[in-house]
Amino acid sequence: MKHIPLILFIACIYISPAMAEEAPVQSAPVDRGAWEPSIQTIFDQLNLLGLFAAATNLGGMTVKVPRELQKLPLQMIEGTEELRNRDIEIYVKELTFKDLKFIYDESPQWPDEKPVIPTLVEFGRLGVTADAKTRLGMIPLGAVFDNGKVPVEFLPMLEKGYDLKLLPESRSGDTRLDEVKLKVGGPMTTGIANRFFSKKVAKLILEHGVGQTMQMGKGDLFSGDTAGKLLEVAPDSTEGRALDALVDMLR
Repeated sequence: MKHIPLILFIACIYISPAMAEEAPVQSAPVDRGAWEPSIQTIFDQLNLLGLFAAATNLGGMTVKVPRELQKLPLQMIEGTEELRNRDIEIYVKELTFKDLKFIYDESPQWPDEKPVIPTLVEFGRLGVTADAKTRLGMIPLGAVFDNGKVPVEFLPMLEKGYDLKLLPESRSGDTRLDEVKLKVGGPMTTGIANRFFSKKVAKLILEHGVGQTMQMGKGDLFSGDTAGKLLEVAPDSTEGRALDALVDMLR
């Protein structure tokens, strides 16, 4: 009888690991149904953006960024210390899109317990107009990106619709922003201005502006006088009338 506890102890040493392998801890099942409203919100927005993209393929369209969304949040962006140390503020005024396309799957991906909807934004031309507020006054900025690709991830948010992640590092191979021309106007065009306003700044302006545009609703994207938004399509042309008809259907 004195040897039974020792035998039981030895048995536990050999049996317990095997039992642990045979009976792994079960994680709680993911309630995917709870994400459906947020997922549907994203696809509704992508449908709207698809219609907007179709309009840009008829010529080109300009979106004015609402005043309250124009300021670039430099304090939240890495690599902007030099701009912040110089008390420079940047305001994105408007974006011009041509030959825009959104590419995505019809169902979300589930890399873990949360869904994600990877999207690729392709464009023939994307122009950005901004202002830089400096100690010496306001400097107009402009950047034009040609033949680019921007990876985006729509992230469903419970009870909040969705959030956006632009240019995720995991999809850096999908990014193409090499063809860019930065224009710096005003009295500081040479020298000092070009030192602070580089292609990196143009990329930051694009990221902010595109992020705001993709979250705009129907009234924001298609408001105002359609003819005033057209860049290369005459209002009385076949393309112009087709674009007017498209916008009228969305109002």
